[in-house]
Amino acid sequence: MESFGKAKKLIGRLLLWISLLLIGVAALQQHSSRFLQTLINHQDGRLQVAVFTQPAMQFTYNPAAKKAAAQVSAQNCSLNRKENCFNGQFDRFFVPAQQEQDAFWEGFQSALSSWRFNPLLTLKIAWTYLTARHDKRTDLSLAEFFLLTQHLAALDITDFAIKYPEVQSKKKKSSKTPPPAEVSAEELVAADTDETRPLVVEIFNASGRKGLASDLTQYLREQNNKGRLRVDVLQYDNYPSLQKTSTIISYTGRLMQATQLSRAIGISSAIKSETSATDICDARIILGKDFQMPL
Repeated sequence: MESFGKAKKLIGRLLLWISLLLIGVAALQQHSSRFLQTLINHQDGRLQVAVFTQPAMQFTYNPAAKKAAAQVSAQNCSLNRKENCFNGQFDRFFVPAQQEQDAFWEGFQSALSSWRFNPLLTLKIAWTYLTARHDKRTDLSLAEFFLLTQHLAALDITDFAIKYPEVQSKKKKSSKTPPPAEVSAEELVAADTDETRPLVVEIFNASGRKGLASDLTQYLREQNNKGRLRVDVLQYDNYPSLQKTSTIISYTGRLMQATQLSRAIGISSAIKSETSATDICDARIILGKDFQMPL
């Protein structure tokens, strides 16, 4: 027991010295890097890091709004063909050892959710960065990586919106209806301007349990009437298929309100961002088999 206590204290001191070293490096570099200045001063700016998975992803983070978005590319691109990725518009890049996009995203979510309960993960993350830096798989400086990690560590996975490319059919049908305006990653992480209007949502039951969407509708309307949640449920119905995991899909980019809603009702998955042909609803709630009614 005593040896375990000594080992724990040693690990704590090691992490402290690593933190102090990185802070010192950050202090030396902060005056020459716009990336660092934006992080240090919590400026209302868009920091973008391209992650060359297959397909590639682009992470956009706004330090002022404390919001982040992950956008999956519709094109095949790589570090050697950067101009094909996100129009070449990103501040830094990172090539992970695990280049399969779904596997990388699952690992990222797992690390973000569990590092508080397993501080040794920070050493693994630091080693991942150092090996990538040594192999020239990233141009993030040590200070930039440290401060960006500090910022992201303060977020939950529900603070992220993930945007997948639109699925296009091979045969395009002619239509007089114009396509919906696409919400960009920059708009997703922008500071919210309309926080007073209730978030208009629709609820779909994909859990297989009868009456769940109706129960949640009643609960949210009660919370809205009591002034605890600014949510207006427009409609509820059954979903055409069963889903294991509950999700919230944002249509109008009101990420902060969608995040508050997800935490209030216990949905812990990342918020998806999609476009809709209508502006009737701000978001859709899909209740999966994992959903439990809030107490």
